[in-house]
Amino acid sequence: MATADAGGMHRAKREDAYSLGDYNKVTYVGPSSMVAFTGSMASAAVLIENATNVTLNLNNGGSMTGALLNTKEIHPIGVNKVTIGATGKVHVLHK
Repeated sequence: MATADAGGMHRAKREDAYSLGDYNKVTYVGPSSMVAFTGSMASAAVLIENATNVTLNLNNGGSMTGALLNTKEIHPIGVNKVTIGATGKVHVLHK
């Protein structure tokens, strides 16, 4: 009796499967929300789409407003919490 081949089931795994880019996951933080980034959700960078009412709490202490950073650029800053008021949009990038 013939056996079915599942296609790629027997292919070798890529050695670099976990290093395809600098950032491999993104979390969107929208208006009127607060998201904490700890443990497996640790952040590696932020991209601010709209800096209005954005507060970034940094990993090693301190905080800053989103208005201090250029919008639509990747900033390699680790944040542990993003808080946004009525407006503002932030994309948090993960390794």
